Amino acid sequence: MNSETSSGLIELRSAYQGLREAFDREGGLTLETRREALLALSAHLKREAEAYAAAISADFGHRSRHESLLTEIALLLDGITYTLPRLKRWAAPRRVTLGWPYWPAYGRIINEPRGVAGVIAPSNYPLQLALMPVISALAAGCRVLVKPSELTPRTAALMQEGIKAAIDPKIVNVICGDMSVASEMTRLPLDALLFTGSERVGHLVMSAASEHLTPVILELGGKSPAVIDPSADLKLAATSIIAGKLLNAGQTCVAPDYVLYPRELQKEFIAHLRAAALKLYPNLGDYTSISSDKAAQRLQALETGQDIVPLFTAPVSPPYYRPALVVSPAIDSAIMREEIFGPLLPLLPYDTQDDVIDVIKSMPTPLVLYWFGTHAERREYILARTRSGSVSINETVLHAGVQALPFGGMGASGLGRYHGKAGFDAFTHERPIFYQSRWSITKLLRPPFAQRAEQILKLLLR
Repeated sequence: MNSETSSGLIELRSAYQGLREAFDREGGLTLETRREALLALSAHLKREAEAYAAAISADFGHRSRHESLLTEIALLLDGITYTLPRLKRWAAPRRVTLGWPYWPAYGRIINEPRGVAGVIAPSNYPLQLALMPVISALAAGCRVLVKPSELTPRTAALMQEGIKAAIDPKIVNVICGDMSVASEMTRLPLDALLFTGSERVGHLVMSAASEHLTPVILELGGKSPAVIDPSADLKLAATSIIAGKLLNAGQTCVAPDYVLYPRELQKEFIAHLRAAALKLYPNLGDYTSISSDKAAQRLQALETGQDIVPLFTAPVSPPYYRPALVVSPAIDSAIMREEIFGPLLPLLPYDTQDDVIDVIKSMPTPLVLYWFGTHAERREYILARTRSGSVSINETVLHAGVQALPFGGMGASGLGRYHGKAGFDAFTHERPIFYQSRWSITKLLRPPFAQRAEQILKLLLR
């Protein structure tokens, strides 16, 4: 273990201990403290927006300033703006009418923070995916320990420094470090843990967290299909799919991973896809580079031996990766078995609706299913016979930024939900309280049992 790793582990344990002692001593955050922390986070993001965009671009090799401001800063600010006016209502206790035979007893449900929450973030959206869970956890009244990705060190350092200055470290504490720090964090006795990353690492996180029975929220990825119905407007569908696929150069968990289209429309559809790519990206200024040589080598291996149709006419050099269509890959090829996480888009022709269903069901449950068209009956036929974390009709990616909709996967694409009210619920324990009345019919059901108990039982068992 090198000195940097050792220092990171010491800092992690110290930060956790500080958060734990604060929670044990003071409990969850008051509503006023939650609001103050969220407002302080908002002010920090606005103040450092350009610095974050520059840091992210430097970490990636190049990333469009507009892309970073939209997908990182603006989404986080929207999350805070959505949460603040709803916070009091979300946190309010709820009275529950219990009905016969418990009447006149009644119940209440109080929303308590789970305690000390952990967030382990990935590198593809290094700011948004680190701090969006923090918004949810703060809204719930939790204290939060955050581990940014070590693959985006400039962004992580800016986040650590800025959050420490904006928010009390006994409320939110950001700890930088390598994978060993993240691994150690999964073994802490946290009260909730949200991890965003790959399915493979998700298994490891869940296994480690099980030692303390820590509730986990896993935001993974997977192969999200886009289905083109014969009724679809091909030009609009192609534009939406390319916009979603080439955002962040495909390094997006909700990017369309492959497209199923009617076989007879192949030539026309490919022409629309290429036209959309050239219109959206007339130059490389708005196109993001691939984050590492290792990631680029992996993409190269995935496309080797495939029928490739480039999307850009001009040559593309590292650190950028040439976006391309992959026409009719074998269903058992690596590019169809692995999440691509880059600007390669497989195209699979189909003949019937059942062909579409068979392909989708042969893959792990996707994070999102995209469907394009206007034929409601065929749409519902597909949706009723498939599963996915969410569904988006005639659009890609945009749904993931809507705070009013819960975000998350199922099966191999994730476990649990967050964003908006779903995020508040994820970091909250609903604690039920039962209030017994002095007069209660249920007291007649205690031994020694008499004739009245027999009569009540007849009513209960009828």
